[in-house]
Amino acid sequence: MKILIISPVTTEKWLEEDKKYFQEVAERNTQLEVVRLDKGPVSIETFHDAVYAGPEVLRLVREKHDTVDAIVVNCFADPAVDAAREITGKIVLGPAETSMSVALHLGAKFSVISVLPNTPYWVSWQARKLGIESRLASAIGVDVPVLEIDETAEVTVDEIVKATELAIKRDGAEVIVLGCTGMVSVAQAVRERLPIPVVEPAATTLKMAELLVKLGLHHHRGGLYLSAASDKIQGY
Repeated sequence: MKILIISPVTTEKWLEEDKKYFQEVAERNTQLEVVRLDKGPVSIETFHDAVYAGPEVLRLVREKHDTVDAIVVNCFADPAVDAAREITGKIVLGPAETSMSVALHLGAKFSVISVLPNTPYWVSWQARKLGIESRLASAIGVDVPVLEIDETAEVTVDEIVKATELAIKRDGAEVIVLGCTGMVSVAQAVRERLPIPVVEPAATTLKMAELLVKLGLHHHRGGLYLSAASDKIQGY
């Protein structure tokens, strides 16, 4: 089995660490190809960022889908995931959809802890799209930009734990989903300080991709996902 993991940003700082992390959690016979964008945002924190990531994500999917069994777009914004499913028959997963779905199996309600003040609005919108808003206890943003998550690791962990304690006490959260794949570097430290399950979205999405490939499942074609008409797109 071979899985393509697309980091939908141009930043190189996490690429080698991501490769090592994913290889550690992947099954022994799973081959990984981890790539980043040549052009686009340095990080994704807004809808504007996500839109600019889209064309390069789709280009990589078009170029590489025939050589892999599944594709992971490694950002909690799930940029271009739906569009990618229209240009390939291979499994395409995003961390938000996958990790929030997995959280449903672990407790009655879950909270998402992510970065920046737009988190409550963005995550609520994602939950509505998935039809699971009633299971979302809350979404809380911590005041740590994506590119500073690992640079201020102790502060990041403290802020996530503080937000989680609020989500548990105030909102009744029984599961926490880390709402940014850049939180890989602090996930274990967060788990060690919390009494409830913590879903790290990057590893969760890779493992789900492996599972769906092993089960021989694929996205339905012809309802929500039509076949993309590439000849309609000009200039790319």
